[in-house]
Amino acid sequence: MYLGRVRAKGFKSLLDTDVALRPGVTVVVGENNAGKSNFIDVLRLLTDPLDDRRTRWWDTEDVHSWADTAELTALYAGLSPEEGGTHLQALIAPADDVGMPAGRNARYTARFTRPAPGARAQRPAWSAGRLMDDPEPEARRAIRHVYLPPMRNAQQELASSAGNRLRLILAAELGAKEAVKAFEEEQAEHFRGLESHAKIQAARKRINEPLELLTAGAHPQHMGLSFAEPSLVSIARALRTRMGDEGLAVEDIGRSGLGYANLLYIATVLAELDAARDADLTLFLVEEPEAHLHPQLQILLLEHLRAQAVRSQNAPPRTDGAPQGRIQVVITTHSPVLAAATTVRDLVVLKRCRTLAPSSGQEPAGVENEEDASGEQSAPGFAFTTAAVPVNEIPFADHETAKLDRYLDITKSAMLFGSRVILVEGLAEALLIPAFADIVLSSLPEAEQRRAKAVFRGTCIVAVDGVDFTPYLRALLVEAGGARIADRVVVITDQDPGKKAAEDSQASSTDGGPFAQEPPERGAGQAQADAVPEAPDAERAAAIRFNRASWLRGNLLQWQVPQESFHIAESKPTLEPELMRPGGNQELLADIFFDLRPKSQHHWKAVTEATTADERADAFGALFAKGTGIGLPKGDYAYRLAERLAQKSGKFTVPDHLAASIRWISGVGGTTA
Repeated sequence: MYLGRVRAKGFKSLLDTDVALRPGVTVVVGENNAGKSNFIDVLRLLTDPLDDRRTRWWDTEDVHSWADTAELTALYAGLSPEEGGTHLQALIAPADDVGMPAGRNARYTARFTRPAPGARAQRPAWSAGRLMDDPEPEARRAIRHVYLPPMRNAQQELASSAGNRLRLILAAELGAKEAVKAFEEEQAEHFRGLESHAKIQAARKRINEPLELLTAGAHPQHMGLSFAEPSLVSIARALRTRMGDEGLAVEDIGRSGLGYANLLYIATVLAELDAARDADLTLFLVEEPEAHLHPQLQILLLEHLRAQAVRSQNAPPRTDGAPQGRIQVVITTHSPVLAAATTVRDLVVLKRCRTLAPSSGQEPAGVENEEDASGEQSAPGFAFTTAAVPVNEIPFADHETAKLDRYLDITKSAMLFGSRVILVEGLAEALLIPAFADIVLSSLPEAEQRRAKAVFRGTCIVAVDGVDFTPYLRALLVEAGGARIADRVVVITDQDPGKKAAEDSQASSTDGGPFAQEPPERGAGQAQADAVPEAPDAERAAAIRFNRASWLRGNLLQWQVPQESFHIAESKPTLEPELMRPGGNQELLADIFFDLRPKSQHHWKAVTEATTADERADAFGALFAKGTGIGLPKGDYAYRLAERLAQKSGKFTVPDHLAASIRWISGVGGTTA
């Protein structure tokens, strides 16, 4: 049994949100204010805490201002025959709810209505399956959660005398109530023995001497000293956690670093999960586990949580008819480390979207407000709501998820956290685009410049280390769950003249072949830089056998991606010649060349002797060619150029197709793809 889907309507930013979850671990990512904490609150309201100590209750503010009632629905899949009997009233057929797999499924729904002003809030109304009520709430309470809050003060929590977490761990270790009672009686005997200690008896005598004198004239009194009858709670409160490096004595938790104290706190929560064997399903809800942890510890924690979930799914019940004891993990995070360490199938991206009020007309949800980089509402009648993109529901082609699992390292996985992405082929473009953006956007009026630069700084630049753009584009722009991960994506690629269609790795894609053979016509509004140029002569025209820009555009249109969501720029034939093409760039580019190759004037001679811009660009590009030129390193050259541009050293004009891409991704002048 596992939680397969969660639907929320009218609940805070989750105005109408449908989230698909994975049986083991689901990692929920997204930018700030995307609704991740609100989603965790939904799960906390739909289930009871494992320790029965609820800390999250329904509140009037939970109901969105556009709604009168908040409705939360949990859909559970994969019920065993025994679980089907427990949740009999909640069972539904797969046909009763779109998106649920075949097999036994159960549905529970909670509705909370905003009270009238001055009126007392009513309890939420529950329904099970097809019923309008929940006749067996005890069955629903067999599904529990353990909540690990964000930005926890682990040192304070572990040093406190509340003892609740240690009490639960002790109870899980002892097992049955009879074992707990026997443990308490055993400790009571220890305390009674301590009461007879000579020093305690002496202290009792010291107090009794003045007490007897004070009460002798009335009703004489005497006192004794004894320990309170020990309970599991009082024993746990008396315990204190200590920690130290292996091989050294443990010390007070306050002397440990925040990161390891945080891990110790998480370890106590994981130990608490042993009690999950008494529930059919326990959701382990973890917010921002990366707090105070360096990358390696984040990965180890994720792997441990995944192993815990898998182990619970494979473990048989303790006895016949006992609860199944399954554990399912839901993590929210801002960490690209955790996003990169997770298979893309286990990722859910939450987006912050602009939504039009019901009375204001129609506007598609999932469209980011281009006029509001600060996050404030741009016009009356709008609100920012949460949309979910379950990556597992994106219709990937064969092998694309396996590719992305390996492609999305810590730097590339950052693309999942924002709404704008620039995809480039390699390191050179990734180094230069930010420096080019500063030049292009600095030419704008001051107010527009500040906004455009802020938007650009919020854009993720991803070097795909090759030309296999399609997995990235499909992940970012193909709709799943009614939304897309990205709102705007730029692709900057090379023309690569002379390459045959079959030579390109993308041309063998199962859904891309037709576009490699016959590129589609350009759509309206496409930038001129995207078109295949007219060859200067028949020989050059024959050499250009494959045009990646047109091929990618054809795929995107076939995937029904709106043209306003993507922009494809093409360097002709590659990036380096384009740097030389604008007039006035030669002096700066020559300075950098001679920094790298101070004794190669004879190689530069072809550039200075060129008579046209195209000849000069071709001669400069040849310097980077392996085998025919001197093999100038593209990465070294790019970082030196970026450094010079950052220092405002030398005149430079950004190539037109790159300047257009920068303006488009920054939303300058209302530009569209």
